Amino acid sequence: MRLLKYVLIFVISNISGCSTFFPEPKTYVPPVNSIDVAKIRLIGPPMSYAIYPKDSNGKQTGGWVEKHNRYLNPFLGSTKDIGLPKVTGKIYKDDYFETYLSPDVETSIYHSLYQGCHVSLDFKPAKAKIYEAHISYGDKTGYCVLYLKEIVMDKINGVYVEKDMDK
Repeated sequence: MRLLKYVLIFVISNISGCSTFFPEPKTYVPPVNSIDVAKIRLIGPPMSYAIYPKDSNGKQTGGWVEKHNRYLNPFLGSTKDIGLPKVTGKIYKDDYFETYLSPDVETSIYHSLYQGCHVSLDFKPAKAKIYEAHISYGDKTGYCVLYLKEIVMDKINGVYVEKDMDK
């Protein structure tokens, strides 16, 4: 009976127009694929990632990489693979999300989970580069850490490897 009361309050609030208190979360719209576009693989729950490029006025645009429901997102999303090369020998057991980034545009990668992990990382993607970001919840006690690496071809061995980002 008590649960029914809360369900009725929720339904009545939506019907009466209270849904304007919960705006539709914005979704990131990637640039069109071209020879210069940068690419990124976000490893971890896809629903927990957002991408925010800055426009020419310095204002952040963008949003979540997967469409969010304005009320409740009970699932963490599933893998979206656009065919980016994978690091040779690395096992990709977690879900991930691959997308395009505008090159030479200051961009923030944001990660947030319901358990209180909120972290962002700012960088400027270079033309035609491939990046891989992954979240770690256990590297530093009490903190979540977002790591970003560049994926490059080792021409001597003919394999893809991770490379630290230039500062």
